[in-house]
Amino acid sequence: MPAQSPHRKLAGHTPRQIAARQRDLITYEQLIALGLTRGAISKGAQRGELRRVFRCVYTTAQAPLSREALWLAAVLACGEGAGLSHYAAGTLLDVSRFRSPLIDVVSPRKRTLDGARVHYCRTLDARDITTVKGIPVTRISRLYADFADVLTPFQLANVVHRAAFKGLPTWLPEAPGRHGVATLKKAFDLHAGGSAGTRSTAEDVFLTFALPEPLVNVVHLGFEVDFRWPDRLVAVEIDGPHHGRPWNRNADLHRDQALRQAGYVVLHFSADDVQSRGGYVERAVLDALSVRPGP
Repeated sequence: MPAQSPHRKLAGHTPRQIAARQRDLITYEQLIALGLTRGAISKGAQRGELRRVFRCVYTTAQAPLSREALWLAAVLACGEGAGLSHYAAGTLLDVSRFRSPLIDVVSPRKRTLDGARVHYCRTLDARDITTVKGIPVTRISRLYADFADVLTPFQLANVVHRAAFKGLPTWLPEAPGRHGVATLKKAFDLHAGGSAGTRSTAEDVFLTFALPEPLVNVVHLGFEVDFRWPDRLVAVEIDGPHHGRPWNRNADLHRDQALRQAGYVVLHFSADDVQSRGGYVERAVLDALSVRPGP
């Protein structure tokens, strides 16, 4: 009796049903469990019925995979208990403006994947992983601790702010032994104090200047102010491209008027000023801060 062709096996409903539940992905282990031999899998790949995405992860689709499918493929390649983490997790949970060309995965076992950055955690707790859009991903509390290792306190405060807006938990997670404990604590202190953290790369750059630490994106007089030094009555606004729109321009005028009526000096700089002419911006702000406000 002639052997059943790999084409007929791969055309069967069961493998495709599994792949359909996994964004057109299927793992080597799943194919073996469905009765395919190593040879059949190899021939299926040669015929284009299976396309390798990562080690031991294939797709049955001919079209390019979506970003979400690539995320899931990286997680599947890391095996049981792994989850999307760091920058990719922040994007999936829609709480972060930070991106990376690599797919971050946290795994309880060591792995090396081209196009992915695997964070080995021998003690990874299964309770730290949830599922969003069919993709295993770290819970928000774990994400805070992971981000504390790679973000500044003000950047992390923005992640917490976005999470709060989405109704996600915003309590300070326990992170014994983690490098970013101090960053984590400060970020949550900033959030508790009303700071939305930094909202743009230009704001991140501004905070690297040799200036006294300001209040960052805290509401004052009914308006969120980019940077404010209440003891010096100085406020700074970083104007991005959206500030030229009529509604934004009108809101800016009302905010500036309220601040000036309260005695503030209000300085405006473009994002390009901050990123390309930092020395000029720093000196201008220092000059304003050097003037003590009147009684």
